[in-house]
Amino acid sequence: MPLQNLILRPLACSMLLLIFSTSVTLAEEKRKLDPEKDKIYEHVIKPILSSNCTTCHGSSKAKGKIRLHNPEEIKKSESVVAGDIDESVMIERIMLPEDDEEVMPPEGKKRLSEEQKKMLSWWIAEGANFDKKISEANVPDDIGAIIAAMDYAPPREIKKAFNLPEPPQPANDAAVTAIGKAGILVMQLAQDTKYLSANVINVAKSFNDAQVKLLVPVKDHLTWLDLSRSGISDQAAADLGQLSKLTKLHLENTVISDKTLQEIGKLENLEYLNLYATKVTDVGLENLKNLKKLKKLYVWQTGVTQAGVDKLKGAIPGLYVNTGWQVPKKEDKPEEPKN
Repeated sequence: MPLQNLILRPLACSMLLLIFSTSVTLAEEKRKLDPEKDKIYEHVIKPILSSNCTTCHGSSKAKGKIRLHNPEEIKKSESVVAGDIDESVMIERIMLPEDDEEVMPPEGKKRLSEEQKKMLSWWIAEGANFDKKISEANVPDDIGAIIAAMDYAPPREIKKAFNLPEPPQPANDAAVTAIGKAGILVMQLAQDTKYLSANVINVAKSFNDAQVKLLVPVKDHLTWLDLSRSGISDQAAADLGQLSKLTKLHLENTVISDKTLQEIGKLENLEYLNLYATKVTDVGLENLKNLKKLKKLYVWQTGVTQAGVDKLKGAIPGLYVNTGWQVPKKEDKPEEPKN
């Protein structure tokens, strides 16, 4: 069996196991709504907004200057007029025909179901209250039927994979838009953070050193970056060195060398670095010895030696370094006894 299959088969099994176990966990968390205890906003409306609206109207992005990720922002939003669905822009936009240019969510995004539209309209008509229990509101038969069929799952706690203070302001909208227009997948890392992740997977073949400059204006918000299999080289090193909030960086399968590691060594918040199949050597690793937060490093199929790895691990206690699969040494067979 080819070595590649030996590697990928366990990985595929692990991913399937993770997907299965996650599905089981989520299924166990789901429950039916309890009108006597559950609140309209917390248990009905917030999940709808979180799954359909807050990617564009949340803590890190405010299209049309509208944020819908918490009660304070919703109250400030001109899109919701308590008690008046006719004056609520939110309702107007979600009710537009699907081919209308102003329909929300826009084309390419997950659309609201008819039941979700009814629930949002009902909540606003009832006064857009954030504290009322379901049983304390006027619940028409059609709304009651929808509620009876709904499940509720508490928001999953997202454990940060980094330890950084939250930025005071979201990333510049124009800068984020420019990154997206270049085909780079840029998104809010989690619902309740202003930090961003960026991935060039969709444009890896055409992505080059010049385009790395697009990331510099969001350097205070970009914490996960995947440039694997792209066309970047050591010419992008100075720009990468400015991305001071990076905690996770993928550079595998690129032509970068020790010159780039001179700049990477400045990224003091870095916790994960993948250099698989690059041109780095032990000389480059010397530049990483001051990255005291670094937890995982991948250097398979590079010029790095075990001696270089051991030296770096001596400078960063607890560092895990993956050097890849090694051909097992042949053990000397004991001599057969002579007759």
